[in-house]
Amino acid sequence: MSDTNMWSPENGPGSEATVVEVFSAWLVEQGWECAELPRHGDRPDIDARHPDGRRLIVEAKGFTRDSSTDLDTGYGQILRRMKGEPDTAYALVVAKSIVRFAQRVPSEVRSNLGIALYTVDSSGKVELVDEPPLTTSAS
Repeated sequence: MSDTNMWSPENGPGSEATVVEVFSAWLVEQGWECAELPRHGDRPDIDARHPDGRRLIVEAKGFTRDSSTDLDTGYGQILRRMKGEPDTAYALVVAKSIVRFAQRVPSEVRSNLGIALYTVDSSGKVELVDEPPLTTSAS
């Protein structure tokens, strides 16, 4: 990743594609299985299942010319996917450089909605911003 342009919306550490790739790999390391999904269409960026029966629906956003609006869209996409299914959690995963836009929705609101917020930085490190970690057992 060091040879790519961090600020490109199509590729590089700040792109949505890289955020999806890095977060998917991180989930696999945590014991999750990520479904293969088509690249286009009305679907989440990641649909993962844990052996204990939990499901995780993820929307990812990278740096773009209008990251603010893209993050608003991401929240809307998550809300549309919420169907009240048991053992299903939701997360918004963003390039660390744009986390401030995701944090315009207060952590208390994200918590009440059951949306975890994660970042992926330019070196590929995944960080939980808030909400219980996805690797703990469901209560």
